[in-house]
Amino acid sequence: MYRSRIAPTRRLVLAPDDDPLELLCHRFNVSKATLGPGAPIPSTIDLRVLKDAYIPSHVLAVFDIPESEWEPSYRPIMVPIHADLYSRDFHTNIIPPSPPGTPYPIPYNVPHSSCQFVSLQVVPIQVPHAPSIPLLFLFALGLESRSHLLCCRLLPPEVIAEFPASAVMARSMSELCSSEQLVEYITFNQGLWKNILSLGPRDTQFVGIVQTAWNVTVEARRIWQRAVAAKSVDTPCSRPSPAQGT
Repeated sequence: MYRSRIAPTRRLVLAPDDDPLELLCHRFNVSKATLGPGAPIPSTIDLRVLKDAYIPSHVLAVFDIPESEWEPSYRPIMVPIHADLYSRDFHTNIIPPSPPGTPYPIPYNVPHSSCQFVSLQVVPIQVPHAPSIPLLFLFALGLESRSHLLCCRLLPPEVIAEFPASAVMARSMSELCSSEQLVEYITFNQGLWKNILSLGPRDTQFVGIVQTAWNVTVEARRIWQRAVAAKSVDTPCSRPSPAQGT
């Protein structure tokens, strides 16, 4: 049986430095990379090594719309990954195999500098929802165990506090969130769920948490829509003017 590495927590607040991509890069001991708007995806990229420890084997250039449809300002998300970890923790294979005998990347020193860099192969990949990929990898690869970093991105803290009562969670979410907030949660949670269905992480506890959050979000939207419809029915019609008749 696959053993989950997500630990329970009572903390329900995110800190400013709890960005999933930043955390993922930190776990792999490399700096975050970004491409310029409209820049082509390179075949390799050099990342600064933060600590001489476990480093990635590749960088994924992650996008969720076909390259032919990119606007000039569009840029993929550059996500570090280790091929061995990915093959261990996911059912799918998105990283092309290296030729036999190919060594893993080794950091190199920059002349007249104390910095180290590592040159990594870049693998372009289209996914259902690019923004949620760093969070997916952070937990599905076992690089983060603090569950509040996952749950607080899927649901409001007040809703999480009602777990595991899904019906209560959905009603609470429908009452707490504005329509704009509901759309944001729906977009992210649906995207993350689609990524899970597409890539197939093995951690069933992680998958279960996301599925619960997605189901709660969907039900919250239904409750909110029913409430809006009921209000529109209950609103009395304005009395017609004489010109309109009775």
